[in-house]
Amino acid sequence: MKRTLMMIGLSALAAPAMANIGQDGSLHFSGLPFGGRNGGGEFKMVSMTGYDFGTFNTFCLELNEHVQVGQDYTYDINTAAVDGGAGGPSPDPLDARTAALYEAFVRGTLDHYDYDNSGDGGMGADMDRKLTAAALQAAIWEIEEERTIEQTDSDSRVRALANYYVDTLAQQLVDNGLGSMVRVLNMWDSSGGNAQDMLVLIPLPTAGALAGLGLAGLAVRRRRLAK
Repeated sequence: MKRTLMMIGLSALAAPAMANIGQDGSLHFSGLPFGGRNGGGEFKMVSMTGYDFGTFNTFCLELNEHVQVGQDYTYDINTAAVDGGAGGPSPDPLDARTAALYEAFVRGTLDHYDYDNSGDGGMGADMDRKLTAAALQAAIWEIEEERTIEQTDSDSRVRALANYYVDTLAQQLVDNGLGSMVRVLNMWDSSGGNAQDMLVLIPLPTAGALAGLGLAGLAVRRRRLAK
C-alpha cells in the first residue's frame, strides 16, 4: 500500500514500533459464509486464546498474503499491516476510512449491505450478501491502495456499491466518529510465517493509555490509485 498521509486523532503514531502491542492470542479460521469472491471476505474467525472477540466476520487488507479455512493462527494487535501488500512500507498504517467502513459493517449499519441475505442489497437493491461483501472488500483494497475496484470485480453492481463506499460514505463515517475502535490483526501461521492482515473491532483503553501506546491516531490517505 502506497500512501500520502495526514494524521488525525489525539496523537500521531510516533514510530513504527509504537504501533505494535505484541503477540496477543490465537484464532481459528472457520469458513467463508459470504466470502471468497475475488479471494476476499467475509472471513469467519473464532477466538481461541487472548482477547475474547468471540466469533466475528472480517475482511483482509493485503492481496499477497493468505489464510486457509480450518487453520489456526496467532495474531498481534496492531494499527498497521506488516510484511506484505502490493506496495508501500512495512508497517503500513490502517486508513481511517477503512476502519470506519468496517466498524459500520460490524455494527450492522453499513448502507446497502445485505445483512439478511435477502437479495435486496446494493445501490439497486438487487445484490445478495456475498455480492455486498465483495463490494466492501473491493472498497477496502482500493482505499488501502492494493488494487482498484475495477481490477477487483467486473460486476457493475459490485463496482457501483464499492465506489459509493470509497467516494461518499467512508469519509462521512470518519467524520461521524467511526473507526477509532478498529485494529489490525497481524496473523502468523503455525510455522511462524506471516499470513493475512485482517480487521477487528475491539474495546479501547483510556485516551491516556492510547497516547502512551501510540495508538490514538489513524492514517487517512488523500491520494487514490490512478485508474
